[in-house]
Amino acid sequence: MKQRFSALDVRAIVTAFQQRLVGLRLQGIYDVNAKTFLLKFTKPDCKELVIVESGIRIHTTDYTRDKSITPSSFCMKLRKHLKARRLTGVRQLGMDRVIDFEFAVAAGAHAEGTYHIMCEFYASGNVILTDYQYNILALLRVVHIEDEKAFAVGMKYELSGSRSIEPVDRVQLVEYLKKAAPKDTLKRMLATFGTYGPALSEHVILKAGLAPSLKVATALDIDPQSPQISALVEAYRDAFGIAEKLGREVCPGYIAFLPKKSDEDDDVFDDFGPWMFDQYRNKPNKEFASFSDAADVFFSNIEAQKLKSKAHQQEAAAERKLEAIKQEHEGRVAALELAHRKTEEQARRIEMNLEFVDQAIMIMRQAVAAGMDWKELEELVRDQKEQDNPIAERIVKLNLSINQITLELDDPADWDSDEDEDSDEDGESHGEFSGPLTVDVDIFQTAFANAQRYYSSRRQAGVKHAKTLAVSSQALQSAEQKIKADLKAIKITATVSQTRKPFWFEKFAWFLSSDGYLVLAGHDMQQNELLVKRHLRPGDAYVHADIHGAASVIIKNKLAAAPESTSITEKVLGEKAPRGELTAETIPPSTLFQAGIMSVCQSRAWDAKILTPAWWVEARQVSKTAPTGEYLSTGSFMIRGKKHFLPPTQLVYGFGLLFRLADDESIARHAAARQQRRAIMEENLKSAGAKDAVDSAEAAPPAMTDDKDDSFTIIDAEKPEPKAMDFSAARIKYNLDEIENATEDAFKDVDTRPADTSGDTKRRLTAKERRDQRKPKSEALEQAKQPEHVGKLSKKEQRRLDEEAKYEKQQPKEKQQQQKRGKKGKMKKMKEKYAEQDEEDRDLRMSLLGAAGKKETNEEAVQTGLTNHEAPKVAEQPPPSIVDQIKALAAKDSTHPESSVDTSEDAIEETEKRVDNNDDEDEVPELPMEQLNVLDTLTASPLPDDNLSFAIPVCAPYTSLSSYKYRVKLVPGTMKKGKACKMALTVMLAAADSNKPRSVHSQNADEAERLELETILANREKTLMKAVPETEMIAQMLGKVKVTAPNMESIKQKSKAAAKSRAKSKAKN
Repeated sequence: MKQRFSALDVRAIVTAFQQRLVGLRLQGIYDVNAKTFLLKFTKPDCKELVIVESGIRIHTTDYTRDKSITPSSFCMKLRKHLKARRLTGVRQLGMDRVIDFEFAVAAGAHAEGTYHIMCEFYASGNVILTDYQYNILALLRVVHIEDEKAFAVGMKYELSGSRSIEPVDRVQLVEYLKKAAPKDTLKRMLATFGTYGPALSEHVILKAGLAPSLKVATALDIDPQSPQISALVEAYRDAFGIAEKLGREVCPGYIAFLPKKSDEDDDVFDDFGPWMFDQYRNKPNKEFASFSDAADVFFSNIEAQKLKSKAHQQEAAAERKLEAIKQEHEGRVAALELAHRKTEEQARRIEMNLEFVDQAIMIMRQAVAAGMDWKELEELVRDQKEQDNPIAERIVKLNLSINQITLELDDPADWDSDEDEDSDEDGESHGEFSGPLTVDVDIFQTAFANAQRYYSSRRQAGVKHAKTLAVSSQALQSAEQKIKADLKAIKITATVSQTRKPFWFEKFAWFLSSDGYLVLAGHDMQQNELLVKRHLRPGDAYVHADIHGAASVIIKNKLAAAPESTSITEKVLGEKAPRGELTAETIPPSTLFQAGIMSVCQSRAWDAKILTPAWWVEARQVSKTAPTGEYLSTGSFMIRGKKHFLPPTQLVYGFGLLFRLADDESIARHAAARQQRRAIMEENLKSAGAKDAVDSAEAAPPAMTDDKDDSFTIIDAEKPEPKAMDFSAARIKYNLDEIENATEDAFKDVDTRPADTSGDTKRRLTAKERRDQRKPKSEALEQAKQPEHVGKLSKKEQRRLDEEAKYEKQQPKEKQQQQKRGKKGKMKKMKEKYAEQDEEDRDLRMSLLGAAGKKETNEEAVQTGLTNHEAPKVAEQPPPSIVDQIKALAAKDSTHPESSVDTSEDAIEETEKRVDNNDDEDEVPELPMEQLNVLDTLTASPLPDDNLSFAIPVCAPYTSLSSYKYRVKLVPGTMKKGKACKMALTVMLAAADSNKPRSVHSQNADEAERLELETILANREKTLMKAVPETEMIAQMLGKVKVTAPNMESIKQKSKAAAKSRAKSKAKN
């Protein structure tokens, strides 16, 4: 199997780097291990990770690796000189395995301040940092070369002497082959010929129709004009063209696999290369878009296999240790059982030989009483044995120091035949003690007393054996836990996993409401601006609060723009309702309330612990058009019309985890939750349609009135909101008395005055009629409206409104649009150039050019809210699966298909104002609403059969996390984001452990399968939780919080105890 890069691989990777990396800035340098470094190159909306293993490989990577916590001194040196510098060039030194990364300054590559990284991939390899004159500033390892100076800091890196690739000459090839030894093969000889390398040389041999194992000295005709030499020269000419092409173009990469022995075996990697060589054609292979991608997959899988192998070795060692403990324990128990049975047998032997034992005891007792010396007594016993004395023959040993003798006792020989049948069972139990058995007898006790002593000893052995068996399971369990703890302490922590691509909404603050609506908020002013421009559509809701720092929150209304919304409308209302008539009122009140909590908790109210209400408006009420004489900064918006205030919010937030479902089967299991959310949306749409029908039937449309509320509010992102003025007037105007009752009607407009409801019940006016109505406005109409404000507003607000009205009267009625500098002259030239063209000629030319201009719609399309080319496309074919839609969207380029838009009069007029106001800004494309379908692949409560891909952190109002399996509560506190994320993760991991079944064994097969699936799911969830990067959690977490959860104190104590045990085991190792 191929282990490292060749010169041809280096040539191909340099070509790929020249297109992918040049122009990017080096933002980070990290240690993976002592010889491997990770380089992070970035630019706006682009990030490339380059893995460099000294002497082995270099390529871009899509896999994440655990990095060293403390960087090495060499890594710190690289950071000092190269961080945030732009990569200006990448080149290979000739055809050597050396790459030069150039970080030049604006003055040029030869100016002071330019640095180079020299990466060597031959022998043991090296990574060297040099200055603009190639003087070595730092290097990974010092190299000592024989008869030369050390390759160290302060010396100059020599660039001369590098080899280049040249076409093969026939004469040189023949002269080289003549040097072959008798046993040298053609493959071995050509591998070191020139700079072509082993892979390309083998390709040359196969291209020439020769065998790589051919003996050069005996089987090859080395005559210059032989057909074999001519075929080799022709193949080398083709190989030279391959090398030249790899130096000019980015070519695909290939991985070759070993043939499988069976279909169940996994793919075994064998080789990789930047070209489809002939030696790959007869093997299973796979093609990749670039050679860098192929090398990344090859080495990452090899690295993962090595880590898995080491982990398996450690687990096997732990299992062997545990097995040894079990065997030792079983041996101890067996020894206790044997001692128990032996003691019982000894007592039984004494009882069977009572007379003989008494005689031996009596003889020994008389001899001792007579004062006979112990040695003489031993000699007497020995003499009696020689004289065949039956008592002396049974005496084995004299232990007179402890007043004992050892006797050898047999079973009596004269058993009755009937007793033999009765004692068959006992004979089986005592079969292991057949034959003579040694017994220690006390000479100062009778035989019966000695038997009783053995029976007492047997009872003690039985009690000890019972106690040992009672604690055996606990002892084994504690030993197993200790071994597992030691295994975790020494377990390899390095992992290789593919980096997931974040969803489009993860760059914002976001969450999914309890009703399944996507809620987005910006982290800063620029994101607020982006949210409103790109993602706020007709039918969405804009939520904000009158307090400094409150987030601009939008709620994506799936009914207003989702592809299936038309069918839902027809199903509920029985007719094709125009999409423009779907408003934010179809969004459930609970979702609006949760979005209000998000807006308030993102503001200064969180730190100050202030309870304040939020409010919401329609998308068409949000504008970037400032009043005359005023300017709206980035992140600031103009709110026109009435605000819908929400009840005061509680400062209670939450942090949880969502899991990504990996296949259609897993997504289908969660269809019930989606159907429930769909039913809620249909009910909201039905109630909204019924309300509009009742209002239109009861109210008569006035002839010449303006339904637009002239009041407006400026939301400034740079300065704090003005303080609330007279709350008594606000309570009357916005019906806060009824809002505080927290009923569903609190979220609807309950004002029934004719002056306010006329805008909802009158007929729809065209944009032209609106402009005509504004021109003949009489002062009497304005005076009729004036008393309505006098009784409601404070003096300060009334004074401000009077000043604004006076200022607007002084302005000309027809406000001229301010054009961009130079645009007037440009328009004049365009008019002169295209003066002869009429509208038909222009449309014809634009259609021939394929320009995507504004498409006009007829009256029928305007009434239905759909353009002409979109109307017949409703429900033509069944929608594809969720996973297929996501894959299709990921494969699309940056241009998005045209989506349906709101064509109501208010929306058209407001759109014109936005376009006019944003003439000097770049056009921001709208996001296709089909990407909201990805929300159906996320679940908060996985099922046992689900296949999970990864986990996503979510910070949201706690009420929206009620269905989350893993969540914690956040309240205002002093804890920073990083510590809060670690604490939340600790709580969730403890919850995952508690979700595991205590045992997977059950007599019921279905129950046992369910317990096993739950255990697998809990382990998978725990693995995905640990794989969530800390940066992703910190990006979503609120600042200055206090984390609360059930059993919080016990979890903290367990966490501290585990940390102490890890520290102790680490100190031991």
